[in-house]
Amino acid sequence: MTSGATSVCDFRKLPRPALNRLAAHYGLKPESSLASSSLAVAVSEAFACEAVDEEQVLLGLLRHDASRGRRGSSNGRLEKRATTAAARGGKPSGARGVGAPNGHASATPRNSKRARGMTYGDMISAALKALPSRRGTLEDIYSVIEEEFSAQLNTELEAGPRQVPVWKASVRKIINLNSVRFHRTSATDASGHTIFELAKGAS
Repeated sequence: MTSGATSVCDFRKLPRPALNRLAAHYGLKPESSLASSSLAVAVSEAFACEAVDEEQVLLGLLRHDASRGRRGSSNGRLEKRATTAAARGGKPSGARGVGAPNGHASATPRNSKRARGMTYGDMISAALKALPSRRGTLEDIYSVIEEEFSAQLNTELEAGPRQVPVWKASVRKIINLNSVRFHRTSATDASGHTIFELAKGAS
């Protein structure tokens, strides 16, 4: 999937059982007949929306390394600094921030999402909020997204006989799969198109 925010992880390379486990982790409920490539798109979207606590990731990696008996003295010192910083609620002294050059700590606040552009899931949420009664059909959502976020959309045509833009195919898959954020109602418009809304508690 290509959008304003992309992941360096290519989930399409994962076997189906791994994708199913990730889907369960993110609260997705895909149908068994869903193609693995479509499931990979939904998992990638959920992964891109996940907040990352860099300090906890660092500690987890060091503890894993130590459990396998490969921790050196430098790792021991780094873990000690990280543990001390965690107790104080700060960053470990001398630790590199993820993505920060020259060893300087990243300016990203703790427990916040990594700086990124909007994902297709974010765009769907914004579109629903902009629609009357905060609900609408897929075509309604397409129209708002195309008007508000045109510069961030992947307009290349998807491979296959349908030949639809990649961004539209991604939006359709995400809104149907991500039941944590979006709710497919039983209502339809005059033409019989399904109406969607934000899931209860979703922002």
